[in-house]
Amino acid sequence: MKFIPIIILFLTCYTSCEASQTGTYLIPNVLILPVNESMSTVKLSCGNHSGVISWKHNGNPMKEHGDQITTVLKLFDEANYTCHSETGNVLNYTLVLQQGIGFRNKILVKSESSDYILCSAKNFDGKFQCTWQLERKEAKCIHFTVARLSGGSENITCSLNGSTLSCEDKSHCPYAEEPSRISMSAYFRSYSRFEEYHRQFFISEIVKPEKVIITKVEDHTFKWEYPETWSKPPCYFQLIFQVKVVKPNDPCVPETHNKTINVMEFTVPKKYRKSYKLCVRAQEEASNSLWSDWSSYKVTPGK
Repeated sequence: MKFIPIIILFLTCYTSCEASQTGTYLIPNVLILPVNESMSTVKLSCGNHSGVISWKHNGNPMKEHGDQITTVLKLFDEANYTCHSETGNVLNYTLVLQQGIGFRNKILVKSESSDYILCSAKNFDGKFQCTWQLERKEAKCIHFTVARLSGGSENITCSLNGSTLSCEDKSHCPYAEEPSRISMSAYFRSYSRFEEYHRQFFISEIVKPEKVIITKVEDHTFKWEYPETWSKPPCYFQLIFQVKVVKPNDPCVPETHNKTINVMEFTVPKKYRKSYKLCVRAQEEASNSLWSDWSSYKVTPGK
């Protein structure tokens, strides 16, 4: 299985801290602490420093001293710990993020399809995009990404722009059956809250053609072409289409009265010809994946 870990955090790196018995270091200095109660105990290490060592919590002096300490942390409380030498210099730091066990996810918004992360591909060339929507506008996130295959071969590369992750599987063959699903994990921080999200998919399951361009041929007959970004040859990567006729100002979106055809031409029935809007969308024929967004052509009296 191809595995893509996507780390989305707000952080500053100093020297790596030692592992904690009550949490896991996702990356150096960032401790993920599972919590299910209002108070949790966390063990911290300054990194085997000697001498007089003092600690601060969010910039405030603590009563604990020494290289290793145990302290109590409130549920989802801000938790940035620094340890200092006798002269006050910062020796190390630990950012504690809390992952609620049994808590409802609050950072991302669940889509209409019940997924937190939506992924799609314009064609079968191995490129795909994943997007998400933050539930809380105040979510404090600075992003960086890492992508790799589970076997260690780094054939998947990704770049992040806001809430859109663009990836390419350079080992993907459009003409062959996919050997395994792509498994993606995304990690988000909002203040001290940490949440993890997962998606698994084949490229063929998330293929979504771009919108077709409708051309009026004559009177009430219309034609359209495959999207320019669609995989070639079209005889191998065939599309099917859905058409519908609605009132000029009505949306195409409701999933009713859709007619599925496999030709790129349609003549509007006489009973609709006074004033109407023709809607067309496309789908890859073999995989039964995502439909494209609707294209439309409006016809009103005199046009």
